[in-house]
Amino acid sequence: MATTIGDNAVVIDYDDDFIRAGYAVPEREPGVLQPALVRPAGSGAGGETSRPIRDRRVEDWDQLEALLADVFYRQCAWVKGDEGACLITEPVFTSKADRERLTQMMFESFNVSGLYVAEQPVAALYAVGKVTGVSVDVGYSVTDVAPVVEGSLVSPAAQRCEAGHSLVTAELLARCGEEHRRLREHERDAVRDATAAVAPSRDDASGGASLKDETYTLPDGRKVSVSGAARRECVERGLFRPVGRAGLVDAAAASIAACPAEQRRAVVDAVGVCGAWAGRAEGLDARILADLEQQLPPSMKPFLASTPEYMPPGTARWTPWIGGAILSKVVFTHNQHVTKVEYQETGPSVAAKLKG
Repeated sequence: MATTIGDNAVVIDYDDDFIRAGYAVPEREPGVLQPALVRPAGSGAGGETSRPIRDRRVEDWDQLEALLADVFYRQCAWVKGDEGACLITEPVFTSKADRERLTQMMFESFNVSGLYVAEQPVAALYAVGKVTGVSVDVGYSVTDVAPVVEGSLVSPAAQRCEAGHSLVTAELLARCGEEHRRLREHERDAVRDATAAVAPSRDDASGGASLKDETYTLPDGRKVSVSGAARRECVERGLFRPVGRAGLVDAAAASIAACPAEQRRAVVDAVGVCGAWAGRAEGLDARILADLEQQLPPSMKPFLASTPEYMPPGTARWTPWIGGAILSKVVFTHNQHVTKVEYQETGPSVAAKLKG
């Protein structure tokens, strides 16, 4: 019975921009990629949208519930009264109150048969076969850096910085002229993915060879021209050297330094770079590693947690979800999840068991 639950569990991983969901099949990418956007009823196709999740924290639970209802009942084809189990990956810095609210929603609104919550950094490293390392999760608006030792998050050393791919997009558009700032979000993302370039190192970013200008043609024929300098500078200002705040490599170095001394060498042996843009931005993981090596003592040489060959292409985009899919085979089989009966007996406070 427990094995059946594990085989049929739905895995949910979320950020500000998308909810990644699907049945727990680690060898494939998530079957559902649901934009984390809500458009008020009656506003029409061009109406204003809102995000229920900001900086990886749920701000509107009713909107999130509406999105998850669509994911479970329409896209994953759950049947009301016969719902399955769910594993959710949870961002670092999620509060106890939010975890309890999520638990309540899962059992009372979606009637799940079982629930497990895995921390996103743990799941991300698990996906590439590591239980010790540093997860650098480059998200929509923030980057979370968190060391993991033997499958447990080193919470006091976790760092969050205001650096994400939406900031890369904003920096790019700021350099492209007024007419391009009116592009829709998916058009902006397409321009960014096609033109933004990651410099191999900080030295190359400031004094390396110049890049060619690029012109991207949108599906409707409009053209967006991006200078070579803007292609590189948008990444520097959005991720590595933002004005007035720490960049993601600064956060990674601070996170490693905050680990107990005896754990630092172990965690730098597996630096896992993941996130929605990590699988698209060529050279991002190598750049993070190069800059990190410059900031760490010579005795601590960092290494990338490479993706196993059998994993699907672009795995870096999905590693927390894939790790959750792998974990679901273990936690539901070995009854490490919270059951419906346990929730009925204890209520939302049973979420304390879910700190996985």
